[in-house]
Amino acid sequence: MSIVFLVIHFCFTVAASGQQLQQDQILKTRKEKQSVSFSCKVTGSCFGNTVHWYQKGEGKPFSQILYKVLNTNSFTRDNTHPQTADFSAMGKSDSSELKIQSVKVSHSATYYCACWDSSTHSEN
Repeated sequence: MSIVFLVIHFCFTVAASGQQLQQDQILKTRKEKQSVSFSCKVTGSCFGNTVHWYQKGEGKPFSQILYKVLNTNSFTRDNTHPQTADFSAMGKSDSSELKIQSVKVSHSATYYCACWDSSTHSEN
């Protein structure tokens, strides 16, 4: 059984003005088939009350995993992500949690959450 290293870094924001995301900067180590979760707390406003989760593997580009609508049980997987079925999301009105139910070696990566401030977001 292999050991998997999963890194979670401070989250980043896009077009932020007064909104913050808080995410622990920690290294999580799990054995294969164990579960792991990462949380992201939102203070301020996010466009559409939506938090996006990304994976960044070493030497690979950022890849969106899913996005989660705050204060609902709803999340949408990005079907272009090769491991999309391995992830799920939970949360409350002010937080989102990304979960991997059964860790694989291929999950070794850095995970980020992001959201857009509704006062500065534009569809144009």
